[in-house]
Parts: sequence; structure tokens; C-alpha cells
Amino acid sequence: MKHKITRRGFILGSLCSIAMPTLLGGFSGISYANAPTEKRLVLVFLRGGMDSLGAVIPYGDPAYKSARKSLAIEERDSQMIDINGRFAFHSSMKPLHDFYKRGELAVIHAVATPYRERSHFDAQDLLENGTTEPRGSHSGWLNRTIQVLEKGQYQNKHQNNVLGLSIGSSKQLILSGRAKVTTWSPSVLREVDEDLLDRISRMYEQDELLHEALEIAKDNMDISDVKGKLTRGAKSFISTMQAASKFLQKPKGPRIAVVDMNGWDTHSNQGSGKNGRLPALLRVLSEGVAEYRKGTTDNVWKDTVIYIVSEFGRTVHPNGSGGTDHGTAGLSMVLGGNINGGRVITNWPGLSSSHLFEGRDLRPTTDLRSVSKSILNKHFGISPAVIDNSILPGTASLRPIDIL
Repeated sequence: MKHKITRRGFILGSLCSIAMPTLLGGFSGISYANAPTEKRLVLVFLRGGMDSLGAVIPYGDPAYKSARKSLAIEERDSQMIDINGRFAFHSSMKPLHDFYKRGELAVIHAVATPYRERSHFDAQDLLENGTTEPRGSHSGWLNRTIQVLEKGQYQNKHQNNVLGLSIGSSKQLILSGRAKVTTWSPSVLREVDEDLLDRISRMYEQDELLHEALEIAKDNMDISDVKGKLTRGAKSFISTMQAASKFLQKPKGPRIAVVDMNGWDTHSNQGSGKNGRLPALLRVLSEGVAEYRKGTTDNVWKDTVIYIVSEFGRTVHPNGSGGTDHGTAGLSMVLGGNINGGRVITNWPGLSSSHLFEGRDLRPTTDLRSVSKSILNKHFGISPAVIDNSILPGTASLRPIDIL
């Protein structure tokens, strides 16, 4: 069957990949979902399993040096930024340490999801679906959060807002579900001349659907080209966070974002000083978060939470390749203008052999979902009953952590 192609249809079809919202099940890079509230949440997912002992260093543990061996850093080494006489930030994390000093960052150490195996796929699936097992739900807990917010007191406040945006192409379960989310790729926009968009926009000013799509494209021209083209690998995280800040800063922009940063599977050449994969990753992570803050006004920053998570930690002892293998407990960080920070929150399990989980991993003492519950309740105002029943099922016995 042949379809007639009109001039309007051709232009609209050509531009829909630039600016038109798309309903998706999930994606990576940045994924946005427009939760109708002035509160912002940016979940940064460190995919691959972050070595928390190399990031926020428990140098005060008597077993630290013997346990970490070649990855240990001396107490007064310049690669450590001491914070409380027990823990230190790696020097590559200086921008994050600055947030910590201002009381805008809290570290939750020895934290884990209920997962106790060592598969990236299953661990990420469980973290994203918000249950106690991989494939425990086909939807993500942040999508369920958005559904709750859309039904709440802000239901009719942002009816005409752009529902969301994604930079990247791989699937993110955490935003999968019935709530509307969308994707957008800056690489397409860079090939479009802004003057052309402006002239076409005037031509079709009376066409509500096309005109709206063109205006979105024009608004996002500056976002798509932050610091030039997106670089490959982990460094693209910095540009991605800059773009995220611009989108969430918009009065009618998205309110919940998920940003992936890949590359944390440091099986070899992990490093502990200035060189190695982990210090480089920590530097990019810190700079990306700092760039996000630079793009955010003080008023919006007070309504913003940045929630940094990873699917699991890594082994306490290094392997034969100068790296670490898949572990269990790790850490989470929570930042924002209204955070009760400047603290390392932990029931520290210890690094001696008798205290390790299965004789090799940092033992988990805090459930990551307790952190998530705190954000949902204190930041978004969602009741504990709704969280326990609809968003993070099976968490009624978990007490939220005082971080806001």
C-alpha cells in the first residue's frame, strides 16, 4: 500500500529524531523523565563495579595495608585527602572533597544491594528493578517513582513539558515502565543549522505539533555541543553532566535523570596513585559532578540530589594483574544543596580476614535501598507506605538514612 508523502510530513519526519518525544522502555547515557515537581534527582550509575576502597580509603583500619597490598596508599601520601582520621578521599576526587567540606556530600560506605553473586548483568538488573532478585520486575524503580509523582499534588502543573531526554542508545531498566520517558541524541542536532531551524519554525508557526518540535530543537542546540563533540569512553561523562545540568535547569525541563558512567570493571592496571585506571575514572567522575554544579543556580541546587551508585564493590585483595575482581559491598555518595553531608556514614565491618564477606569482599552492613528510601521520602515527599508497596517492595523493615 502506497502512502502519500506531503511536504509537512517530510519535514516533520526528518526532524522527529531531533526533537520529538519518544516513548521508550529504557536507555543509557542520560535518560530523563519529567517528574512533575521542582525537586531534581540525578542518579549516576557507575557501571562495572567501583572499587570503593580505592576511592574513599579506610586507611585507619589496622588491616588496611596488609589487605590492600600493592594497592595500599601510605597514610601521609599526597594521594590521600584525609577527612576524619579514619577515611580519606583519593586525591583525584578533590572536587568531590570540596563538596564534602561544604557539607554537601555524604559517603555511605560498606553498602550493597541484596545481591550476593558476582554477575554484572544480574547485579545491575536487581539494582535497577528495585526488588530483591534479578528480573524481579519488568519495570524500574525510578519509573515507578515517576508514576507516583505524576499522580500526586503536582499532577497538572507541567502538562506541556518535554517528558524527557536520553543521550546514548543502550537500555536502562531503571527508567523502564509505564511512565513516559524519551531520548535525544546531540549528534543529530550538530548537523542542523540553527538558522535553517529558525526559518522553518517561522514557516510552520501555525502548525502546533511541528512548531513545538522545532522550538525544542532550537532550545537544545547549545546543549548538544557542550565542549565540542562528546568524547568516547569515560571522558564523555563530563560533557554529559554539563548537558544534564542544562536540561534540569530549565523551568519546564525534566526532573529525574539517570547518567551512566562506564569503565569501572578494573580487573587490571587499576592503580592507586596518580596513574592507573581507577585514579583516571575518579578524576572524570569528580570533574563531571563539579561541572553539573557549575551549570546549576543556587536555588535549583537546593532542590537537587545527585545519587551515585554502582552495582557492587570489588575484592579487598588485589589480583595478579594489578587490579581487583568482582566483590560485594562498595559505597554510595549523595550530594546536593540540602544534604546533611560532611560525613562518612558506615557501620564499618573491618578489613581483617575474619571480617571479610566470603573471605574476600568488604562485608555489606547497609542496604542501598535504605539510601534510596531516604531520597524518595525526604526529597520527593513520598510516603513510606507507598515506597514500600509500590516503588521498593519488600523494604518495610529497612530504616531510611538521615542524609537530607
